[in-house]
Amino acid sequence: MKKILISLLLVFIFVGASFVTGQKEAAAQKEKLAPYITIYEGTGSVEIAGKVAKFIKEKLGVEIRFTSESHGVIHSRIKAEYPNFTGDMALNIGFPLMVEAKEKGWSVPYDSPNWKGAGDVWVDKDGYWWNQGNWAFVLVGNKNSLAQKGYKVPESWDELLDAKWKDQIVMPSPLTSGTAYMMVYSFMTLYGFNKGKGEKGGWQYLEALNKNVAQYTRGGNVPTDLVGRGEFLLGITSDEMVMPRVREGYPLVHVIPKEGIGYGTGGAIILKGTKKLYTCQKVIDFIGTTEFCKFWSELAGYVTKDPAVKPALYGGIPRYIPNIDQAWAVANKNRLLEEWKTRIGRVPK
Repeated sequence: MKKILISLLLVFIFVGASFVTGQKEAAAQKEKLAPYITIYEGTGSVEIAGKVAKFIKEKLGVEIRFTSESHGVIHSRIKAEYPNFTGDMALNIGFPLMVEAKEKGWSVPYDSPNWKGAGDVWVDKDGYWWNQGNWAFVLVGNKNSLAQKGYKVPESWDELLDAKWKDQIVMPSPLTSGTAYMMVYSFMTLYGFNKGKGEKGGWQYLEALNKNVAQYTRGGNVPTDLVGRGEFLLGITSDEMVMPRVREGYPLVHVIPKEGIGYGTGGAIILKGTKKLYTCQKVIDFIGTTEFCKFWSELAGYVTKDPAVKPALYGGIPRYIPNIDQAWAVANKNRLLEEWKTRIGRVPK
């Protein structure tokens, strides 16, 4: 009888050990990095997106298959695709999409160890989004073209209203560009709320500026290239491609006007329904490292969550327009864009 009990006990131990081993193997299979993931990338620059994909591939061994569009286009696409997203996650998207994705259930939370203690500017308190870096818009000019005319790059946003700049300024359209919407709410703050004039003051400035704008572009980075090639004297543009173009030899000069510049958030979300959740989580972990923060800042001048990393374009924290309220900008986006159509109404090219 005793031998039978011992035999049965050994069988149970063997079966139990096999079950535990099987569970561990299943968990290991479950947590294996996928060979590739598909990402919506919000800079609108295939060049930047390609360098990010290459860097992640080198460090994690995961291929990044990306679609790079402006913030506005990516936002519209994700909204239209829900609940059947073609991507697994999104990188460098605008704050409005980050907020709406959480509210509408388009994204899923993750408590990343590399983002703990970063603060609510950098990571959502519930783990639904992660701020890769603050980006901004700057004023750029073509040094050669300006010298030929004997002009200098303006040092104040007010100077852009001078008639001598008529048809010499290019900037993006808020109908297609998140950068351009950032310009709208930043100038609304600077010339409206900060001066005690409310939205009326902001619209007065934007309508006056419109008289000198030759073209509105679809993407926030496009003015950088157009000014760099000498097609226009001045551009109000995203800061992302300024440093790369300067390094390539474009005759660009950038200025932060004395009133400061507007800023936005370029962040990441994991999309609901992805079959590659573990791999997406590892990407979130990686973009929270000092190594990625240095790469990101040197690539395009972003201000990251790591205080030890100096943004390449600015050399430090740039001068921002005070009192910008991104939450207000998100809540009023649709209404302000409709009003922009009525007041400005020009089609982007």
